Amino acid sequence: MSEEAVGERRWDALVIGGGIAGLTAAWDLVRAGLRPLLIEARGYTGGLVAAGRIGGARMDLGAEGFVVRGHAATSMLAELGLRTAAPHGRPRLFLPPLAPGSGAGPSQWGLHRFPDHAYLGIPADPLAPDVVAIIGQEAARRAAQDADLPGSVGTGPGDPADLASFVTARMGAGVLERLVRPIVAGIHSADPADLAADVVMPRLRRATAELGSLSAAVAAVLERRRARQDGAGGRSVDAAVEGGLFRLTDALREAIEAGGGSVRTRTGAQWLRPGSGQERAGGQAPAAWRVGIAPTRRGATPSDEPVPDGAQEVVATDRVVVACSAGAALRLLRGIPGLPASATELTVPVGAPIARFTLVARAPELSGGPVGSGLLVAPAGVAEPAGRGEPVAAASSTGTGASMPDSHGTDPGGGPARPVACPVRAKALSHLSAKWPWVGAELRALHGPDVHALRLSYGRPGQPRPQVDLQVALDDVAALTGVRIKPEAVIDHMLVRWDGTLPPVTPAYRERTRLLEEQLAPVTGLKVTGAWVAGTGIAAVVEHARAAAGHLRGSHGG
Repeated sequence: MSEEAVGERRWDALVIGGGIAGLTAAWDLVRAGLRPLLIEARGYTGGLVAAGRIGGARMDLGAEGFVVRGHAATSMLAELGLRTAAPHGRPRLFLPPLAPGSGAGPSQWGLHRFPDHAYLGIPADPLAPDVVAIIGQEAARRAAQDADLPGSVGTGPGDPADLASFVTARMGAGVLERLVRPIVAGIHSADPADLAADVVMPRLRRATAELGSLSAAVAAVLERRRARQDGAGGRSVDAAVEGGLFRLTDALREAIEAGGGSVRTRTGAQWLRPGSGQERAGGQAPAAWRVGIAPTRRGATPSDEPVPDGAQEVVATDRVVVACSAGAALRLLRGIPGLPASATELTVPVGAPIARFTLVARAPELSGGPVGSGLLVAPAGVAEPAGRGEPVAAASSTGTGASMPDSHGTDPGGGPARPVACPVRAKALSHLSAKWPWVGAELRALHGPDVHALRLSYGRPGQPRPQVDLQVALDDVAALTGVRIKPEAVIDHMLVRWDGTLPPVTPAYRERTRLLEEQLAPVTGLKVTGAWVAGTGIAAVVEHARAAAGHLRGSHGG
């Protein structure tokens, strides 16, 4: 596209991208006394933090909470006047049956409580009864050997850097398969074998080396969490914003505009170039950057990048934060003087096709909270060490609650059991009205007692785009909770898709993005941020975005 444009305007800073990273960076720039322009090519800000009304109640449609780490996110919430909230109720794991011959488990998929003292499934004490109940005595004894291994095992520079290899080296396959894999896959929508350990759990490998064991490192993390004074401590790994996570992005946008910044949606950056170097009228110093921006319209599909649709204008500025998606960001960065062409030749991993089905229904049987705050379903086909679990009702073909037949259970000859087919398609279920009290309160005010909100999540890496409708969702609810909800009891429902989002940050990909940031470091007045370089998770993205803004808050050129 030509760089010819209808006009030029100067801003203190330009933030390209209106997701959580861009909003955070723009807010920090406003706090420094600057007037940034934030542009977002889509029709809304917030990215994966979005809200909608279901059954009349406003709820999070995308991310609903964040894994607590560091203080960048929680301190931002406090400054915005928002309160951190921990989820109510204990979560569960929905796991396959255990290996035969142990005498310690049923032959059906079953519900298990999360261990009391664990970090993303890694236990501080592998021999704790609630851990043994999930992974079994043999796997627990293997995990406990972590305390006797040298701290260098799994933490050396030559060791595999993925999370699965790290956990297996320290604690064995039982902890990986029955704890870490289902929990991490549920939170990050990726397999731990595809995730860099230092991205998902920063500094945990280093702490393991320093303290001598992974269990000691986890215990230290949990102790730090208990000592927090910002409302994000306690037993739960995740936290949210009281009233809904969408309140955070709403508050960020309001604060940006109240502080003199400007937010424009349906506006995308088309090109990025160094300033001309020519002095402007009135003796004003030349801007470090010129950026062509233009109105946009939707792409061919909702997940495609929006396309330009109107006359361009030019923004002149000394500070640019590129906080958009990977494809758009790499396109803008290509051709920057001094940046090797190879730096932007990245193959960005594609995230799983995620579908979230939220329903509001009148269901008195759910008032007892049969699955606590919700549950995560283990990926099918994992290896199962010995242990025991609680059986759960499953949906039969007739639509009534019934036990799953043991069609793939113990081999009568005592050999390995064949896999037991998972009775559900969903990978997670959240009992939203129990997990977040404000959702339940709003629904009761609108519809009276015994009305509940449930969200089912679908889509795993490497699997086809999930096909979900109301009947599929109701069958999964029955299998996971034992409660059969009739279609006529459903007040409202909504299906939301997030195709290709949350790309897995593999060790190799993490090294490439680290190198890109290193090569961009000498470039004056330009920073890149966003989940594709920061890693997944609200806390990680916020911390990275605030650091990027911090580098640019100073005088001319950052």
